[in-house]
Amino acid sequence: MNAHVVKWESRTGEAAACAGHDLVAVEGLTVLSPDGRELAGPVTFRIPAGTVTALTGPSGSGKSTVMRALLGQLPSAAARATGSVSVAGHEVFALDRAALHRFRRRHIAYVGQDPGSALNPLLRVRALLREVAPRAPESTLIDTLASVGLSPDYLRRRPGELSGGQQRRVALARALIRRTGVLVLDEPLAGLHGALRTDIAGQLAALARERSAAILLSGHDTALVHSIADDIVELGAILPASVHPVPVNGLSGKASAGPSASGTTADSADVPAAGEPAEPVVAASGARQARPDSDRARNGSAGRVPAADDRPRGDVVLRARGISASIDGHRVLADIDLALEAGSALAVVGASGAGKTTLARVIAGLHGSATGALELGGTAITVGADRRIRYGAGGIQLVTQNPRSALNPRRTVAQAVGRPLRRIGRVARRDLAPRITELLAAVELSADLAARYPHELSGGQRQRVALARALAAEPAVLLCDEITSALDHNTAAAIMALLDRIRTERGTALLIITHDMALVAEYCPALLVLDQGRIVETGDTETVLAAPMHNATSELLV
Repeated sequence: MNAHVVKWESRTGEAAACAGHDLVAVEGLTVLSPDGRELAGPVTFRIPAGTVTALTGPSGSGKSTVMRALLGQLPSAAARATGSVSVAGHEVFALDRAALHRFRRRHIAYVGQDPGSALNPLLRVRALLREVAPRAPESTLIDTLASVGLSPDYLRRRPGELSGGQQRRVALARALIRRTGVLVLDEPLAGLHGALRTDIAGQLAALARERSAAILLSGHDTALVHSIADDIVELGAILPASVHPVPVNGLSGKASAGPSASGTTADSADVPAAGEPAEPVVAASGARQARPDSDRARNGSAGRVPAADDRPRGDVVLRARGISASIDGHRVLADIDLALEAGSALAVVGASGAGKTTLARVIAGLHGSATGALELGGTAITVGADRRIRYGAGGIQLVTQNPRSALNPRRTVAQAVGRPLRRIGRVARRDLAPRITELLAAVELSADLAARYPHELSGGQRQRVALARALAAEPAVLLCDEITSALDHNTAAAIMALLDRIRTERGTALLIITHDMALVAEYCPALLVLDQGRIVETGDTETVLAAPMHNATSELLV
């Protein structure tokens, strides 16, 4: 049972002045699971027209559940809510199905944590915008895209050609172009680099004032979110005391030092449609290099702590040479070279759309239009989507930025984590339960979550389940794409500390894609910067961040 403490802080006199024009009024809202567990609340707040309210709190405190309640949506058909929710003069929970559909079309726009799942992959961006604003002129489409930092060229692209951050911006543009009175935005700034994040935050604040709209948003960039919010509603959660990390070596024995027969391992039934990391080799001295577009990159790092398994430090476990890739004729990666040593941690950073996710997908064997060469443990592996997945430890695992898409909604947490234990780790069925408990504890989740389904978890909890599933496969290389973007700072730091333990104790090579430069500085000794599909700067993280030599790096630090 979670205990919630709610703090509502009014930041400006303007909010009080507009009290007669509240577009959102939530009174004593509590959301309960079918078995009576408290999923969110109790919470009370109001959002006057022309203001922004920030909903904050740690992962698992119920922010997404509260936000979806404004649309009349509950986590499951059997869940129930107490209290009242009024939006644009409508008592949401009193509406029948037809009235609820009309209300959602006319009065409220919502963008969730996994916006890419709401974009029809067959439609181009122009059609996606016209789908929700059929009478909007072309100039409005262009202006709306510009407001989220996308050029008119993107009107011709499909969702599959976009990075995760670009998909998020298209989803935000779809919400903005509808011009509804209420906007509910769950983590709208996640997956965006510093300068763009700040710009879009400012535009949302201006939009609320100019349109007299009410905006409810969440975000773990607390300083930025608080800077634009008129009111702050803070949800707090007391997590079960049984959640304690366990030594990573206790999860499933020693990882194999060599690749599987195919070069990768994965639970193919659960592999998501979006992937992400890259590759570099930094000399042991931490030599610094800035690259013109025509140069290839070599960047990497050596492990700093003696291994606890048989995989020797300093051995290159993953090497990429001349990796190039395109999407529907658009070149998105050009001539990428990199290498990862056992026990190393390489951060791959860059603006949204720089090619980070595509690089990860190429390495994971999920991108078809790619050329170049890949080696895992000295053995050549196929570049492209024809790579066969076979089962055995010592391969490549990818954890994506959208765990809702990555986890099968019909499988419980125990089934999701247990599948690779059985098929890759060859764990006997009688030993599954304790091993699943160990894996959940390793990512700081309690054992009682094992029986839940993905829709019953918060975004942060789903991300940790996805990580536990990847760890069950005992990979030699772990690719992590924005896996902390949906987590509060303390939880994100805990996940990064866990990954740090994994690489030092097991010799796992990590490729971390992130926009959180503070976590990069603390946990990733080596850094690679991508810009427009090319490596523009690489080297020792501390050195690069202290004195960036390329504008693309500087913009990440804003």
